[in-house]
Amino acid sequence: MTQSIDSLEAQRSRLLSELAQIGDMRPGSITEVYRRCGKKSCWCAQTDQPGHGPFYAFTRKVHGKTQTVQLRPGLLLSKLQAEVQAYRDFRQRCEEIVALSEKICQARLVEGRERGELKENSYRLSRKRRARK
Repeated sequence: MTQSIDSLEAQRSRLLSELAQIGDMRPGSITEVYRRCGKKSCWCAQTDQPGHGPFYAFTRKVHGKTQTVQLRPGLLLSKLQAEVQAYRDFRQRCEEIVALSEKICQARLVEGRERGELKENSYRLSRKRRARK
């Protein structure tokens, strides 16, 4: 069963209003890292020990190059985690809005055909075949 255009538009409006509520955001990722110091006498040199840490690394791409900032637990780490999560939420909402918009466009196309505003052959999906060599 297809949804009505009005219900799809209401869902899209809800997502757009949620999108407006997203605050500070930034792309990137935060990873938790444990490191060995390299001293043979340190406890981290034992095979069953993960190493010193946790340390955190915030990584992002800037002009095609990877930038990494080393972090320790604290306010800056918490702030960056919230901003990265906000960016993920933003991207998810955008994908949902695009999917809903595609459904709305398709529903309007079907509605236009039913009203006789569009000819049946005026819209066709086609796939081009590549010539074999």
